[in-house]
Amino acid sequence: MAARLFVTVWIVYSIHFATNVVRDTYLAISLGDSFSVRVDRYMGLHPDLFEIPGRGAYINSNPGASMLGAVPYAISRPVIDGILRAKPELARPKPPATYSDPRPNRTRFMNESRRRGLDVKLGLAAASMHAGLMAPLGALGAVVMFLFLRARLRDERKALWLALLYAFGTPIFFRSAFLNQNAIVAHAALLAYVLLTGSKPVSEQDTYQSSEAPEVPAPSRFVGAGALLGLSVLCDYSGVALAVAFGLWTVWQGWKRDGGAAALKWPLLLIAGAAGPMALLFMYQWAAFGNPLLPAQAYMPSTEFSVRGWHGFDFPTPRLLFANLFDPTFGLFAFCPMLLAAFAAPLLKDREREGGPTGTELVLIFGASTALYIFASSVQFAALQFNTGVRYMVPAAPLLFIALVPVLLRLPRWASLALVIPTVAVSWSVAMARESVPVSLSRIIYGGFELPWLTVLQKMSGAYVPFLAEHPSPVPLFLLVGLLLWLIWRPVVRKPAIASR
Repeated sequence: MAARLFVTVWIVYSIHFATNVVRDTYLAISLGDSFSVRVDRYMGLHPDLFEIPGRGAYINSNPGASMLGAVPYAISRPVIDGILRAKPELARPKPPATYSDPRPNRTRFMNESRRRGLDVKLGLAAASMHAGLMAPLGALGAVVMFLFLRARLRDERKALWLALLYAFGTPIFFRSAFLNQNAIVAHAALLAYVLLTGSKPVSEQDTYQSSEAPEVPAPSRFVGAGALLGLSVLCDYSGVALAVAFGLWTVWQGWKRDGGAAALKWPLLLIAGAAGPMALLFMYQWAAFGNPLLPAQAYMPSTEFSVRGWHGFDFPTPRLLFANLFDPTFGLFAFCPMLLAAFAAPLLKDREREGGPTGTELVLIFGASTALYIFASSVQFAALQFNTGVRYMVPAAPLLFIALVPVLLRLPRWASLALVIPTVAVSWSVAMARESVPVSLSRIIYGGFELPWLTVLQKMSGAYVPFLAEHPSPVPLFLLVGLLLWLIWRPVVRKPAIASR
């Protein structure tokens, strides 16, 4: 069942590939090509690449996502190089072309990459990182959610449907379309949560429902969770908020169980696990900027937002406090309305929450989500999310989804469907159209199904594929994928009927 779920999510995520070449892509290519952290060759292709006189060019972001993305790119590089050798005209400078889009920056990027002969290589590299990293990571996250809920609920079918809802009804779907650090941080947060909380049903684990103390996770679980939280920081400094929240929670849990100095044992194990990824981050910053402690934002040229507070980090602003949750261009609950119902979980009685998070686990879920929310509302660059959709709050999605599960299971069926159906419609629409929620819904409702990569090829059809100028439909591909998924799941669908006979 888990294998079928993995393949299903991988396939669906893969066909929703978006061709975005983001700042992390350039560092991943440099690492895969020459094991270099410099991106000099790509200066001028992306506004988030900057040059330090005498040191070279770098991305203004943490390197974790690029380091992970470099692996599938390096594996795919012989194929990519082989294509470019077989068709050398693909790697040659090309004349300007038209990109049918009202946003001029997209046309400028296409033509500059064409002028340098990098357009095809960048597209193939982005595809390798999506199919080789982001799609399988998303599939792995769905499998982890499935296994966790199956153990908690003791109901495989419910766990499967909930895992599918997690995969296709949360912003993980939207953000997994290309190399993205926020989605990777979300997967790390989910895995860290599962390692620290275990998978026993609530009635066996909650201190308030059992005379025995909850089972203490093995030390290796704390070390593993620490490594995942360290990876979060290596990918993005928003991981600091999650690491602090998880660390304080383990201190509290250790104090409740053992008291005194023994309470430091668990967080020390977390720190031990995080040491490796954090050392890698410091080494990168030392190699790139000459200082292991200061982030890239301390060296990038001044912008509208970087001059506010400390390199763009300031007190939370009312505008961002509202927008990070409800703005139709990047608000978490605009992109995933059903997560709002997660806040009803603390209102359920213990017996009504069976199979869901315990009271102490809810403290971790809402504590970590709140820490991330405050951080995202303090980073002034969050105002730029209108260009990219929900990003900063995505790591809260898996945690809030776990809190949502008992609420969905306790609600009447009609109420659950009233939450789930609109959310899945929004999630799939933004994954296809990749615009704000209202624009995406409008395009899909009135214009029909889309696929991001097919839309991009159609917009640049004059330069590459003229026969796609006639607005090709993705429906045949959807039908083919539907048939493939039916063949994958057919044995499972037939199994109950065979058993009943």
